Amino acid sequence: MVGSEYDRRMAVDHGARLAQAAKAAHAAQTRGDHAAANEAWRRYGLIRDVRRDPQELLDEGVALSKVAIDLWLQG
Repeated sequence: MVGSEYDRRMAVDHGARLAQAAKAAHAAQTRGDHAAANEAWRRYGLIRDVRRDPQELLDEGVALSKVAIDLWLQG
């Protein structure tokens, strides 16, 4: 049961961190602080991505790199 308690606690922490980052982003947007909003949304994305499959993240990064190279070669 220790593993399931840990999993449950981690899920709550993850959800709370996501909610906190979203709240900060919305508050910054409301204030018109675009830099703080961008940083808060970046943080939100990083927190969300923690749960993603590492191979999926790697594949996405490789695909983005290929697009960047293609764009650079066109310019």
